[in-house]
Amino acid sequence: MSKFVKPKIVLDPLLGIIDVTDVLPLMDVAEFQSLGFKYQLGMAFSIFPSATHTRKQHSLGAYERTRRLVSAWLKYGFINENEARNLPVYALYHDIGHGPFSHVTESLGSVTHEERGVRIVEGLQDVISGAGFDYDLVHEMMTYENPLYLAVSDKNLGTEKLDYLEHDAYYTIGERPGVDYLMRHTYYIDGKVVVHDVALDQAKGIQDFYLKMSKHVYLRKKSSILQRLVEKMTYYLLQSGLSEQELFMLTDFGLLGRFEVSDHPDIQFFYDQFKKGIFPKLAIELKYEDAAGVDLENKPMKFVGLETAVCDALVNNKELQNPESVEKLEHILEEMIGVPERTIMIIPPFSTDRFLPHDIYVYRGPGRLDTLSNMYPNHFRAMQEYGRSHVGVRIAASAAYRRAVYEHADDITEYIIKHYV
Repeated sequence: MSKFVKPKIVLDPLLGIIDVTDVLPLMDVAEFQSLGFKYQLGMAFSIFPSATHTRKQHSLGAYERTRRLVSAWLKYGFINENEARNLPVYALYHDIGHGPFSHVTESLGSVTHEERGVRIVEGLQDVISGAGFDYDLVHEMMTYENPLYLAVSDKNLGTEKLDYLEHDAYYTIGERPGVDYLMRHTYYIDGKVVVHDVALDQAKGIQDFYLKMSKHVYLRKKSSILQRLVEKMTYYLLQSGLSEQELFMLTDFGLLGRFEVSDHPDIQFFYDQFKKGIFPKLAIELKYEDAAGVDLENKPMKFVGLETAVCDALVNNKELQNPESVEKLEHILEEMIGVPERTIMIIPPFSTDRFLPHDIYVYRGPGRLDTLSNMYPNHFRAMQEYGRSHVGVRIAASAAYRRAVYEHADDITEYIIKHYV
């Protein structure tokens, strides 16, 4: 009787049973296992209690979706057997470079999580090769040298985006965007990931759904404020002697533990409030003038609309992406309007690039590739306008001084524009 190898499986609530037998050696490394202690959505669990899914769950989801995709691509002749075997490995490891609370602490590192992931994979060469995979090909995808990486990381159709959208939505707003039909009509032609025109409505729907998730989940005010609190406290740890290498070896729980035992007075102050659910409230929001809201009569909350060129310069100013520079600005504004330290907290803007739609290649028959922007220019422009509505600079304040900050909105706006535009 031939030797029987019992398959190793995990169960995902959306994807069902995932067979991980082939990649078990790749999962049994500390760097991958640590992803199981890093939340996919940072601080979103403070709003959505079920949003405690992890980078490990997402990585397994991306792996399984990629495994299903390459099965079809191999049949169609888009890729060869070696590529089909190794693409899922890249999917499994695509997020391995993330630090604690993922994007929340990334601004505090000297390299991106992608670059850190490449270094980790280079240290796992023997593990990857020993498990029978093509290390050189996996490395080429990790470094984006091989265009096949787009199967996983394409901004519209990549399996990792489809996976995180579906999992994130399931655990937050209780919806599923429905990606199976789209995946069945996603191809790889001439080094590009393309969608067949029969599934173009589904591809457009995924873009719309991403913006919906941005509004209701990814950029929720409370979540953004709490994430900024974590970033601030982490910055203080680094100032107190924690090395960058030590930081990015921590899990979410390890970082919280550092806050818990820290004797840094600012960390003690903010972490005590953090545990009690006391956090700053939004007082001023600088946005594009065509996206600015209406001031609320019952809340000290000021929306300031800025001309396009001014807001462009503001949200793309690198100093406002730098935690040290933002910390200094907070102190300057506190002194300027006469409120105590630890009163003002600035939530740095996301780059406009994050929410601008990326074009989609459309397969319209043999030898005919088109683009979404060419076929539906009005849709594409509407996506651009809607994406910009999520971009801006937010200024929060402790509850006791929120109105004082609100009443100085004009002075604060004038200062920020003068020094950062």
